[in-house]
Amino acid sequence: MVRRAYWIPALLVVLGAASPLLAAESAGEQPGLISFDLASIIWVLISFSIVLIILTKGAWKNILDGLKARESKIRGDIQQAEEARAKAEATLKEYATRLASAEEQVRQMLAKATADAEKIASNLRAAAQAEGEAERERTRKEIDAAKRQAIREVYDQTADLATSIAAKIIARNLNPQDQQDLVSQTVGQVEAMRN
Repeated sequence: MVRRAYWIPALLVVLGAASPLLAAESAGEQPGLISFDLASIIWVLISFSIVLIILTKGAWKNILDGLKARESKIRGDIQQAEEARAKAEATLKEYATRLASAEEQVRQMLAKATADAEKIASNLRAAAQAEGEAERERTRKEIDAAKRQAIREVYDQTADLATSIAAKIIARNLNPQDQQDLVSQTVGQVEAMRN
C-alpha cells in the first residue's frame, strides 16, 4: 500500500506534463508549458490505474513470488555454503588432529625401534663377549692340559730314560769313555724327543 502511495504523485506529475501536449494536439494550437487538460488527466489516471490493477493482480504477484522464491533459494544456498564451509573446517581440523596423532605415533614407534635395536645390539655384544671369554678360557684350559700332558710325558720319558741309563750303568761297569758315550746317547735321545 505504501508503494502505491509513491506511484500516485509520480503518475500525476507525468500526466500533468503530458496533458498539455495532448490538449494542444487536439486543438491544433501550440501548448504552453503549464497548461492542464483535466479530461486527459482523468483518462490517463484511469488507464494507468487499470493497468496497475491488472499488473498487481496478475503479474505483480507472480513477480513478487518469484523474487521471494529466488531470495529464499539464495538464502538456502548461502546457508548450505556456510554449513559446507563449517563442515569442511571441522573435517580439516579432524584431519590435522589425526595427522598430528599419526606423526606422534610414528615418532614413538621410531624411538621404540631405536631403543630395541640398541638393546639387541648391546645383548649381542655382551653375548659375543661372553662367548669370546668362554672360548679363551676353554682354549687356555686346553693349552694348560696339553702342557701338563707334555710335561708328564717328558717326566715319564725322562724317568724311563733315567731308569734305562741306571739299568745300563748297573749292568756294566763304566769307564770314563763309556760314561761319555752314555751321556751323549741320552742327550741325543732327549733332543730326538723334542723334535
